[in-house]
Amino acid sequence: RLKFLPAFSPDFNPIELTFSAIKAFVRCMGIIGCPDLEAEDDDTYIYVHLLQAAFSVTSVSAMGWFHHCGYI
Repeated sequence: RLKFLPAFSPDFNPIELTFSAIKAFVRCMGIIGCPDLEAEDDDTYIYVHLLQAAFSVTSVSAMGWFHHCGYI
């Protein structure tokens, strides 16, 4: 039995939940707008914090999102 999904349905897209978790991590850590970070000339700190946020997503979280979206 096949189920056809709408062209774009964020309710059935685990990547939307992943991006939401990453954005929440960035907000929680207070990375954006930090005065000592804005004073730096080098932008590498952005990549360091972005990687931290990306790696904060665990396989258990991903499995839960796939389950929530109905893929598992």
